[in-house]
Amino acid sequence: MAISSKHLSINANELGTMENHLLTLQVAIMQQIAQVTQGQCVPQDGLQTTADQLRYGLQVDSCLMFIVSDFEPITTPFEGEVKGKKRQENPYQLLRGQGTVDDSSSRLICEFYGKYYTWLIQGKPLIFPIADEHPPAPIQEWQRLSGLPLLILPLCHRQSYFGAISLMATQAQRQWSQAEIDCVCAIASQWAMVFYHIQQEQKYHIQQQKHQQVIAALNRAESRNNALLEIIPDALFRINSAGIYLDCYGTKTETLSIPATDIIGKHLHQILPTQVAGLIWEHIEQALETKTIQRVEYQLWVNGKARNFEARIVASGFEEVSVIVQDVTDRVQMRLSLEQVNDALEMRVEERTAALRKVNDVLQAEIIERKRIEEQLRTSEEQLRQLTENIREVFFLTTPDFSQMIYISPVYQEVWGRSTKSLYEQPSSWLESIHPEDRDRVTQALHKQSLGEANFQEEYRIVRPDSSVRWMGVRAFPVVNEAGITIRIAGIAEDITERQRVQAEILNALAQEKELSDLKSRFITVTSHEFRTPLTTIHSSAELLEHYRHKWSDEKQQMHLHRIQGSVKYMTKLLNDVLILGKTDAGKLALSLEPINLELFCATLVKELQLNQPELSVINISYEWELTLDAQVIYLDKQLLQQILENVLSNAIKYSSSEETIEVKLKGNREQITLEIRDRGIGIPLDDQDRLFEAFHRGTNVGTIPGTGLGLTIVKKCVDIHQGNIDINSIIGVGTTVTVTLPILNS
Repeated sequence: MAISSKHLSINANELGTMENHLLTLQVAIMQQIAQVTQGQCVPQDGLQTTADQLRYGLQVDSCLMFIVSDFEPITTPFEGEVKGKKRQENPYQLLRGQGTVDDSSSRLICEFYGKYYTWLIQGKPLIFPIADEHPPAPIQEWQRLSGLPLLILPLCHRQSYFGAISLMATQAQRQWSQAEIDCVCAIASQWAMVFYHIQQEQKYHIQQQKHQQVIAALNRAESRNNALLEIIPDALFRINSAGIYLDCYGTKTETLSIPATDIIGKHLHQILPTQVAGLIWEHIEQALETKTIQRVEYQLWVNGKARNFEARIVASGFEEVSVIVQDVTDRVQMRLSLEQVNDALEMRVEERTAALRKVNDVLQAEIIERKRIEEQLRTSEEQLRQLTENIREVFFLTTPDFSQMIYISPVYQEVWGRSTKSLYEQPSSWLESIHPEDRDRVTQALHKQSLGEANFQEEYRIVRPDSSVRWMGVRAFPVVNEAGITIRIAGIAEDITERQRVQAEILNALAQEKELSDLKSRFITVTSHEFRTPLTTIHSSAELLEHYRHKWSDEKQQMHLHRIQGSVKYMTKLLNDVLILGKTDAGKLALSLEPINLELFCATLVKELQLNQPELSVINISYEWELTLDAQVIYLDKQLLQQILENVLSNAIKYSSSEETIEVKLKGNREQITLEIRDRGIGIPLDDQDRLFEAFHRGTNVGTIPGTGLGLTIVKKCVDIHQGNIDINSIIGVGTTVTVTLPILNS
């Protein structure tokens, strides 16, 4: 329906009617804004409706809404963008109220808005005509340009500018009443608050993303640091400039004469001999002063043996150094051996040069020296063998093509549960122990190792002869000769079963934490929504009774009292449902059997439901008992049974029309009873049937029907406590049948 350009004049007698009209207009627009705030409507639709309602409600010829582009709360752009010097710096999106044409007046308003943009962002309105002998410069210019009634109110909230609402009439005699200005100003303030809320929410999401990125970076840094600590040769210490141990990592038992955990907070002189402590302290001071790596070698008696150590000291913070300690006993011994060999060779050269007559003596000396070296080699081999046999990891040495096992440490028998002899006889037998799901992956990694493409490093499962499964972490690397040719493959296999178990427990704990967080979020959303409606009903009825009960009849007062009582009962049931759910999750709801007359119990429950809500569907109850069952004395948990029947019947009533009949059938024998409730309601979608017993989940087809999604969850938990079963069959548009089977337990 078109609106005439001739506006009706408003005299003094119509002032009250106009104020009521403006109040109605303001309430309608506020309700639309509330829908946008609650997420029921997108801002674009809400703005369009506001523009339409303002134009028709105030009977103006033009209603334009300017929304700044920097904020961008709208999902799709509005039409129109005025080009000009000011507007290029401050672009905006333009929305026209229905019936506003893109004529010269509208373009003039857009140009005027762009020119006085800086005036509006200060929160100053533009109103013409105005009762002021000296109006501001913008109003004087508008009077010169057009002289038509104009009202522009900015959308400002907390020093943030989001746009403006512009109204214009083509009748020069049109005056803006204070009520109209107040109405539009209130609407502009509400929209500004909505945009401010959306703006803050966007900032919050951006901060959340940055926070997650920082956490991810910290986790990656922590992983890298942990990996570095894992490959430390012997030990890493943090020591401050005062010589106090601050921390230690990866310390082996051979590095110190006391447990590593006992050195934290102690001085170097309390742990090391005075001479060694002083030497290390001196190099610590040099490292802090020169910022260079300091190396120092020293000897300690550890476990009754003399051990040689090398300490590398580097400044790692303010008045703090990191000290990497490595056992170099073998290297020192080899160096001493080499020095002895060099001395012997020099002696032999001198002997040969001195006289050939001593050749026999020299040859004898060489034989003796060779025996000594061979004895040293045998000693070194024995030390290596003892080392490999006393560590928990499995050490192995094979040919490059893995066709022959050269050496395997005895720990293999303990970890794999197979003898080392079987592996020497059949080198490929260890592949047969790999879990079938991991075998192809390991075989491919071995193939890449044999081709020299990559070193073997895999984690896989093995199946022991007793059918137990263990996780293994295996690393292998090539051993090359002087020509760079691979002559051996050496590797270490570690039992990582416990580590895998701990990782699985951590992942499971994280999943449970996420599930609890999701459940909490759904609980807050559902309960806040479900409490709002009854509280609103109570509040409105209470106010009406307070102000008008002396004018109402007793019947009308009783109606509002019943509304309050019904809302209180609804909220009480919601709280009871949450409490029962919490008790079942905490394991505090135990089975308590007592003799029940099942027919009387069910009939009474149905009667109470019908008395409380007389407009409900008709409920028919039928019974089918075997002769061996006394239906009047059946031992059941009365509280659990009431929860089961009330929630299932409530769902059947709620999702069925009042014209449909609900069938309740009770059957039983000496072993169990069966409750079958059948309705002809809306049914449950197939996609929702897998989540029927999930807390706070509701069917996608419930529409505006109230509910919390707790009913079937409580029913399922009550049935489980009663050691029973529940089965639900439902077809969309046909109805739902719920069958509950409860065993008859001993009293």
